[in-house]
Amino acid sequence: MAVAVRESIVTDVDRVTAATLDVYTRRRDLATEMPLAELLSVPSDLGALRAVVGATDRTVEIVLDAEVEAAAVAPSTWALAAKGFQPIVLIALDRIGEAHEGLRGTPCRLQPWWSSGDDVVFGAFETT
Repeated sequence: MAVAVRESIVTDVDRVTAATLDVYTRRRDLATEMPLAELLSVPSDLGALRAVVGATDRTVEIVLDAEVEAAAVAPSTWALAAKGFQPIVLIALDRIGEAHEGLRGTPCRLQPWWSSGDDVVFGAFETT
């Protein structure tokens, strides 16, 4: 008898999303994870981007994966701000320069993240 074992691969996006939700939990704040497409009408290549929506402070934390250029989410940050949300773009530390360049002047904050062993560490918020 053969048994098929399927390992699920945990991505950086999974880890960052889970760590972000954990921050809200520790603050005793309500937050929900959802695809960006559930909040906005976005191009199909951005629709699967994951976001964490904070209830109390009306934040939307967009987790950028390695395949999406930071500038591509600029229209989304404007649309979220127009709906009364505070957009935050979570991006790997080694891409923070790209994010500043691509999102300059948009109504969002940037927050770099990096891995430290099995943990995700967040840097300070930065303005664009």
